[in-house]
Amino acid sequence: MSGRLQRRHHIGQTVIPYTIDWSENRETMSLSIDDSLELTVTAPMTATVDDVEEVLESRHDWLLEKLYGLKEQEGPPYPKEYLTGEKLQYRGRQYPLEVIEADVDQPELAFDDQTFTLRVHRLDAEADDISIRRKRQAVVDWYINRAKEELPKRAVRFESRLGLENVPVEVGEIDGRWGEFADGTVWLNWRIVQAPVRIQNYVIAHEMAHAVHNEHSDSFWNTVGALIPDYEDRREWLRVNGNTLAV
Repeated sequence: MSGRLQRRHHIGQTVIPYTIDWSENRETMSLSIDDSLELTVTAPMTATVDDVEEVLESRHDWLLEKLYGLKEQEGPPYPKEYLTGEKLQYRGRQYPLEVIEADVDQPELAFDDQTFTLRVHRLDAEADDISIRRKRQAVVDWYINRAKEELPKRAVRFESRLGLENVPVEVGEIDGRWGEFADGTVWLNWRIVQAPVRIQNYVIAHEMAHAVHNEHSDSFWNTVGALIPDYEDRREWLRVNGNTLAV
């Protein structure tokens, strides 16, 4: 006799709903994700919930890749050294980087809508490992600050369309996901500020929809579709191009 049980698996702060489908015809466990991103674990009758959780623990990278298209993506084809002539991505466009020596203790990044300018101490001008890390941190800090300034403002329009008010929106480092909804708060990965605005809006709308629907149900995707009619195309863009949103 077969049976089904709905559960939730945690990867850090990430919550992944899934269904256990016990079957007399199974001798081993299998994981499957359908087009609506619903995770099902088909298990033999002898398997316990702890057995299922153990298998999920061993498949974290696979789960995050399949569900969110982020964890297993490779980085850019070559590592940045943050030298003049390289480019930085912002809102879907590549802009040139100019590095200049200045009277600063720490590298500082600025942007004038055409060029990124990285002001560095003379000792940071070369591409040694320590200088690269210091310059990279300045770039990351700029992206985080810009994401904190821009993304929450655009979440407001989706909030009103969902009949919600005052949903907190936070920006920061999220391991393995572009965004998540947890404890009543929308969390957004700062890296999406590098993506085209239409892609940023999809991630924001996706997470705002979780304020109404916890799981990736048909109702959830219908809600996302009402906010972003071409959400499938935007989700596919992330799957294919998410590896370019690296610093």
